[in-house]
Amino acid sequence: MWERSALLWRHPWPELRVIADGPRLRIHHEGREAGTMLLEQPGAVQEIRLTAGRYGAG
Repeated sequence: MWERSALLWRHPWPELRVIADGPRLRIHHEGREAGTMLLEQPGAVQEIRLTAGRYGAG
């Protein structure tokens, strides 16, 4: 979870997968979709996906 550019919460699951689907960010855990986020700002999905990858998400 982010507030502006500060990371407030880091997921505890290294097996978490984050998938970009246009303006949507789909979060999968153990082969099932755990959640979806709709992001309005251009480039936000890719930025979050890259950051999630740095913290261990696939």
